[in-house]
Amino acid sequence: MVDVALSSHLISPASEPRLTNPKEVHEAIRGFKVSKAPGPNGIPNRALKHLPQRAVSLLVLIFNAILITHRFTTVWKHARVISIVKQGKDPALPSSYRPISLLETISKPFEISY
Repeated sequence: MVDVALSSHLISPASEPRLTNPKEVHEAIRGFKVSKAPGPNGIPNRALKHLPQRAVSLLVLIFNAILITHRFTTVWKHARVISIVKQGKDPALPSSYRPISLLETISKPFEISY
């Protein structure tokens, strides 16, 4: 019975994911601040803001594939961590620093649009 129930669930999941579309991705990108630092891949927000419609459509295909397959690429899970010294604190002390995680720029529209 368990095998039948599992195979039935895998064939027809309980709910289909809500897919994204070019308008949602474009709106998410449009809201990005260009002054934010890029993540490990070095792609700045300014570059995403200038993507042609064809590139946005390709991002939509990638994002929807992630939603359908439930597989988020490992590369987008990495962050570059930098330390910023807190104002008025002794830079010689480790507790004087605030860590900042810089995520992959290309994954940010996925997080926002979904």
